[in-house]
Amino acid sequence: MYTAKTARSLNAVILLLTAILGLPWLNGCQSEQVFQQRFLQFGTVIDISLASTDRQQAEQVFDEIAQLLETRQHEWHGWEKGTLSQFNQALTQSPQEGVPIPATLQLLVHESKKYYTLSEGLFNPALGRLIAAWGFHASSDPDFETIQLIKQNLPGMDDLRISQQRAYSTNPHLQLDFGAIAKGLGVRQIAELIRLHQIRNFIINAGGDIFAQGRNPHRDWRIALQNPFGDGVLGSLSTSEAISVFTSGNYRRYYLDSNNKKRHHIIDPMTGEPSTKISAVTLMHADPVIADIAATTLMLTRPAQLKKMATRLGIQDFLAITEQHKLFISQSMLNKIQWTQPEDLELHIL
Repeated sequence: MYTAKTARSLNAVILLLTAILGLPWLNGCQSEQVFQQRFLQFGTVIDISLASTDRQQAEQVFDEIAQLLETRQHEWHGWEKGTLSQFNQALTQSPQEGVPIPATLQLLVHESKKYYTLSEGLFNPALGRLIAAWGFHASSDPDFETIQLIKQNLPGMDDLRISQQRAYSTNPHLQLDFGAIAKGLGVRQIAELIRLHQIRNFIINAGGDIFAQGRNPHRDWRIALQNPFGDGVLGSLSTSEAISVFTSGNYRRYYLDSNNKKRHHIIDPMTGEPSTKISAVTLMHADPVIADIAATTLMLTRPAQLKKMATRLGIQDFLAITEQHKLFISQSMLNKIQWTQPEDLELHIL
């Protein structure tokens, strides 16, 4: 029987170790304070903390962020009524005649096609209909008849032809779902908005995906890496530079099927089934868009190909953990982590 998604689905692989609410910001100005606001958008909790000497300024920034997130939710959501769902519906009705690409979707479409090619098809936002058939759009039972139908002709971003800002579809199963890139773009736009207000010390935690810039009250930001197989953390890392630390895992959104088999939301574009190669990926990159894309892509990559794929995507710092408790990690990432529980994993340095 289809079961409800586990309560762990909202747990973050990456947790902030530092307590920052209500503390004075001691980096250069005694009067700066840390202000925090929580938002519920993109299907997750987004916590934002920033330093300012002016409470009114902080409140204005949070108001602008709320408006930005509400707008992007309406424009980018894959199945709720809005810009993307209307575009998908129009494309289904007129695949040969083509439909105009809304301005707010053009960057997402362009980047999706680019990274579909770079990832050799592993990053594939064309699978929206298949993801829905597996039950991850409306928390419904899987539609195995539809799943089998789509698996006979799996869509890819190459099935979406673009000409003069119009989109044409050559696969009837193609439906765009930007769940593996939209959060990263949203985080990037939040960071840009905060910087416009001359705020340089802040942190964004979007459901465990982190973008940090500057410092916490006394030292660099410290970010912990949670053990995906239980309680506690594997280790932590410190940063003061502007950096994204993104995670993808098979324990966030999943259910157990009638055979007690885990079915999670990251679908392998090569098989049409939930992926089985990696349990969790954590990586670092300056651009949250690339970090978001790469986290999903590496989840779908065979361990032997991780270093090659990471290099193709411009990722130097990454780790991947398999169900067999094997840890594959780049040397540069290994050097950045202070370990607390490394004995639980079989280490492979890439």
